[in-house]
Amino acid sequence: MSKKALLVFVIFIFIATSSIAQSSEFKTQRAQLAVFNIGLNGLIGGVGSLINNNDGQANFRTFARGFYKGAIGGGISHIGLSMAHQIDKQQSMALAWPVRMVNSLGSSIIQNAAEDKRMFERLHFNLYLTRLEFFPYQSQKKFKARLFTSSVYGLLVVGKGARFDLGKTLLSGIMYFESDGRFSSSIGSGRATGQVSSIGIRSDLEGAEFYDTFAEEVAHIMQYDRKVGGNALMKNIDTKWRESSTFYKSLSKYIYLDLNGPVFWLAYTIENSTSCNFFEQEAVNYANKRLDDCR
Repeated sequence: MSKKALLVFVIFIFIATSSIAQSSEFKTQRAQLAVFNIGLNGLIGGVGSLINNNDGQANFRTFARGFYKGAIGGGISHIGLSMAHQIDKQQSMALAWPVRMVNSLGSSIIQNAAEDKRMFERLHFNLYLTRLEFFPYQSQKKFKARLFTSSVYGLLVVGKGARFDLGKTLLSGIMYFESDGRFSSSIGSGRATGQVSSIGIRSDLEGAEFYDTFAEEVAHIMQYDRKVGGNALMKNIDTKWRESSTFYKSLSKYIYLDLNGPVFWLAYTIENSTSCNFFEQEAVNYANKRLDDCR
């Protein structure tokens, strides 16, 4: 077994055995989520590498190269999502920082895999309205900050009619709003909503109920970040537009035109029409360590 294959195997075994003390139903769902994150993101990495391959040879080896990287990224994303429960358990908004950083590392690897790049070619972190990027292999221009378009959408949805809280925004690394009324939107639950890089929570939630809700919304934000596959699959089109349009090339220096938001919105809308929304189940499992009753 190669070292790369062994690493994927070790990560999978670690994830699959990390919930020994939990109920059998919870462990079953958590194992399913682990397989989902590893398998689906491996597939995204494999298919993306075939589309964006750099050596001109779209074959099984190209797919396998993208798959194992995407699978590793999916495993790391799973670990980051699993860490979201510590926000609830420790009742600390500040833990949203390390939780999201781990998840962003996984998402970065997934996108690099799907773009047929080295595993750590570009590392990103979505902070407020910006997408921060770090290029460890470049000797110059290692850092880049651009406007993250989906975050603008999230800000408009969450911030409308709500109060902005600077202290909690700085503490959590997420734009935070509260309202005396109910948060209602195409995605919001009625008492809270998490949109890309913004969270809004009803002001009457306190104590354990507040942290339980906040942790779940952080998990939803990480689900947004995980939808990087669409961006990678559009890489060739983006390159052609840069070459043919000076305006688009200049715009791209300051604005990251992502597909995270639209892809997630479409997937969530489809799931919301079913009897049990997968994304709600996943967020509750990771952030609150319980099964969603599909309410």
